[in-house]
Amino acid sequence: MTNSYLKFSPPNAKIVFPSFSIPAGWSCPGALNCLTKRENGKIIDYQTPDDDGFTYRCYAASLEAIYKGLAKKLDENFSNLKLCKTEKQLVSLILSSLKNDKNTAALFHGGGALRVHIHGDFYNYLYLKAWFAVAKFLPNIRFYSYTKSLQFLKRYKKEFGSFPDNYFLTWSKGSKFDDIGPELGIKSVTLVKDEEEAKALGLEIDHDDLKALNGTVDFALEPHGTQPKGHILNKIMQAKRKAGKFAGYNKKTKATTKPASSFPAIGA
Repeated sequence: MTNSYLKFSPPNAKIVFPSFSIPAGWSCPGALNCLTKRENGKIIDYQTPDDDGFTYRCYAASLEAIYKGLAKKLDENFSNLKLCKTEKQLVSLILSSLKNDKNTAALFHGGGALRVHIHGDFYNYLYLKAWFAVAKFLPNIRFYSYTKSLQFLKRYKKEFGSFPDNYFLTWSKGSKFDDIGPELGIKSVTLVKDEEEAKALGLEIDHDDLKALNGTVDFALEPHGTQPKGHILNKIMQAKRKAGKFAGYNKKTKATTKPASSFPAIGA
């Protein structure tokens, strides 16, 4: 069992809440059309087209290749988690880390919201169960995750009947297990090429994660990050930048932190 705490991240331009992450790709057993891994500091594409023939490079993996300090932190988090052999050990590690990290100590005592995984996903069933146990232990925190690990959600729902009331889940379409999605009773998100495609699908675009955190309705996300040269999303984002339109998040993007008191009541 590790003696090192996990490390959390502060809010950023898009995510106005603290977050926890592990390496993208390496911890994503459900990834299909976005599967990307950082190997020896470089981006390697492993995407398989979804039913619509669509693929895209995971923006989180791209960031890891650029920011070495971030990559080191995520690798350490993953290593510490994998040293835990039981659910009890995982829960203890997560709780003690939440309590002692400067970015989440206030959440532990006063409540708020925490995104689990900007990078990475639920890499096995034991790990998913541990996060849900943590959520039950801390009902004053609103936990939320995008996930393609639908196979583990199905197993949990079969075993326990429902997910924790304060854990808000979003099925990220384009997984190996999309056929499971409709039976889970959770909202979904679709990556769209632009606002026009979102409108055609009848979906609103989420720019600040509040639809993921608070909503119960399916929604869309626009692409951000880097894509391979010649990729249709890369061309679209370049055209948007030239037109002065939204084309992704960066350090200049402004975000307004939402106080916990502004969140809808859990279960509402």
